[in-house]
Amino acid sequence: MDGLTRYKVSFRIGDDNLNPAELTEILKINPDKAHRKGDPHTSTSKKGKIIHYSPFRTGVWILNSREDEYVTLEQHLKSLLTLLYPLKDLLAEFTCRGYKMDIFCGAFVREVHQPGFDISSDMLTQLGELNISLGVCIYPY
Repeated sequence: MDGLTRYKVSFRIGDDNLNPAELTEILKINPDKAHRKGDPHTSTSKKGKIIHYSPFRTGVWILNSREDEYVTLEQHLKSLLTLLYPLKDLLAEFTCRGYKMDIFCGAFVREVHQPGFDISSDMLTQLGELNISLGVCIYPY
């Protein structure tokens, strides 16, 4: 933990035909964010005004890592995989339905000349067994 890199890590399931309520019922886990394709897309400005965007273009079910943002990426992955690996058979059904599953990581890096991280072969193996891809974006701050 170098105190210079923060991680925001989420497991995501997405598809145009995805029904988030059905996934929540099947997985017995409440998502941090979910919506169907075509649902209204709004947010609130700093002044409290509601901003309307185009409807969502696809359905999504998102579960955020519960780890502190300053722990390693490996710790975030371990936390999520501890929840997901026992659901391997259910996740395989989602793959058969054509749903895209991934773990997305935003790495917010400060004052590091060559930012990087390690992911163990065990983590990579588990991701592969679950057919979950891993995406990482590095953001300087």
